[in-house]
Formats: sequence, C-alpha cells, structure tokens
Amino acid sequence: MSPSQVLLLAFLIGVVAGLRSLTAPAVVAPLMAGARLLGKTHTDEVACGMFGMNPHFGTPINPAAPDRVPGGSSSGSASAVAAGLCDFALGSDTGGSIRVPASFCGLFGIRTSYGRISTAGVMAMAPSFDTIGWFARDAALLRRVGEVYFGEIPPAARPRLLLARDAFDIPIPEIGAALLPIARGLGPSEEVALFAHGVDEWLDAFRPLQLHDLWSTLGAWGTAPGRSLSEAVAERIALSATVKPADVAAAVVRREALTRRLVTLLGDDGIIIIPTAHDLPPRRDAPVTAQVAFREKTLALTCVASLARLPQINLPVTKVGGCPVGLSLIAGPRGDEHLLAVAEELSAETRVAQA
Repeated sequence: MSPSQVLLLAFLIGVVAGLRSLTAPAVVAPLMAGARLLGKTHTDEVACGMFGMNPHFGTPINPAAPDRVPGGSSSGSASAVAAGLCDFALGSDTGGSIRVPASFCGLFGIRTSYGRISTAGVMAMAPSFDTIGWFARDAALLRRVGEVYFGEIPPAARPRLLLARDAFDIPIPEIGAALLPIARGLGPSEEVALFAHGVDEWLDAFRPLQLHDLWSTLGAWGTAPGRSLSEAVAERIALSATVKPADVAAAVVRREALTRRLVTLLGDDGIIIIPTAHDLPPRRDAPVTAQVAFREKTLALTCVASLARLPQINLPVTKVGGCPVGLSLIAGPRGDEHLLAVAEELSAETRVAQA
C-alpha cells in the first residue's frame, strides 16, 4: 500500500511535538498522506517521565486499567488510541516513552530507529536518544503509518528470532512466567544472552548519557528562578547537574561497544524478543519514590534499543492481574520496515491482539 492510500485516518500528537509556527516534518508526513489531525495530547512534564503523571494538566486515563497510570511520556497519545478516540497517535521515545505506554495500555507501539524520522520542530529532551514513534490498536495500521514515512513495506521473510532468555528474569515472576511461553510460541528461536555481563553494563552507559543530554537541553530552563516543576522532574534535573564529564566520556565508549555487540548478534535478519516492562503499571496514587524504583528497573529493558539506536515494537500479548502486558521485538539498524512487517505477520499468525 502506498503512502497516498493511507487516507482518512484520524490521529493525535503528543504536545511534545506540538504545532508551532511551522509544523514538525514528522507531523506533516501523515497530513500530506491524507490523515486528519484531531488535536494534541498531554505528555509527562517536558517528556521527562515514564508514567504520564503531569501535575499541571493531570494524568490521562489508562482505558485498559483505569486505576493505573497510562505510562509515559507519550501518555495522552496512548490513552486516546486505547480509548478509540483516534486511529493512531504520534509521540516520542527516548528511554521507553512509546514502548512503556503501549505495554500499559494494550497497544501496538513503535520506537523508530534513531535518526530515521526527523525530530525537527519537536521539543528536545535527550537529543542523542530522542526518536519519533506512534501507537495503533492493530499491527496492520501500525505498518500502514510506517509506509507514510518509509515507503511501501513488502511482506517479511521468515525472521531469525532470538529469544533473550535472561531478559525474562528481569520482570516480576508473574510477568516473566506469562510472557516466556508466548515468546517461544512466536516461532522457532535461538536463545541468546543479552545481559551476558550483567544489567549494570547497559545502565551504566545509559544513565550518564541521558542525564548529560537532559542537563544540556533543559538544565538552565529547569533551574531558572521561579520555575515550577513537579517533584519528580525537579529531582531528575537536579540529578542531571551532578554527572561528571569523565563518566560521560566512558559511557560514550561503552555505548559503542554494546551497540557493536548487539548489531553483530542481529545481523541483517535477526529479531530479538524481550519483555517490554518489568512490572504492571503503577497505581495512579503511587508516590514519587515508587515511580523512581519502577523506572530504574524497567530501564534495564528499555535502555537496550535506546542505547543501540535500534527500532523496537511492543506487541500487546496478554494480561496479568487484569492489566495489559507487552512483549517487544527489536530489529537491527534501520530495520524499521522489516520489524513492522514481522510484527504484522506474527500478530496474524498468533492472534496477538489488544490485551
């Protein structure tokens, strides 16, 4: 299907990619393909969060679990798609901002390869990680939106599935036990070790780089006299001011080594399967301390694609305790089209549907 055939789709965008005097190219593309823009949605404050809790504008509803958060930062976009208010919605993803709300709200959601879609006109948070993505309720529409940006996406050849077995030990036992048989049921796969040298190897690269980006982008703004910020965001910006240049330099080297290892493992046709988040969505009244603890544990999963600049798709595969739980697919560099085609075919073959 050509981009010109993606017609009459109603969509929303997160306010982080809000319309200003000039419309961001990421928004122009679906508009020129015939989509109809319905409006803008809320995000976490300055897109710096994983839960969708914004004290200035409120927390969007998670239609799949109303007593729990929708996930963030692209929270309003996920909420609107899950509620059926639009066909798809755009957002941004830095450390999980598309993938986590997709998992929490029972949606298909893609974080595209770093640099594949222009972030011009989008408010930056961590520029060496920020990417564009979108949500949909089915994999076919997720792919159709992808064709607007990438051109026609042909059916995928049978992928070489790589099951990151150690990644399934990171979630709480109930989630790991629910997801592992589903992952194995996607097709023949090879078990691999993603965290061969421990989770901290990845987190120690991600944390200083993202925090350095955050301080460089929003530090002066966030610490200006009289600035009113939520407790969680104020703490995050204050933490970003403490990052040492030597730690950033070491993390740059570590990032490249991890990327080389993962890209070599994936090759041209590999798809890695991992859980999307480590736990169920926190409750809407969860304290900031609980949010911080949750974020650090789920980052062990979401930082992989973020560090390696790779595309990742959440598949809504099941429910645990009445809440949606997602499974993720990660492809190699610029493998967005292959990943979208594989996600559609696997969802059809295994009847993956909105949880």
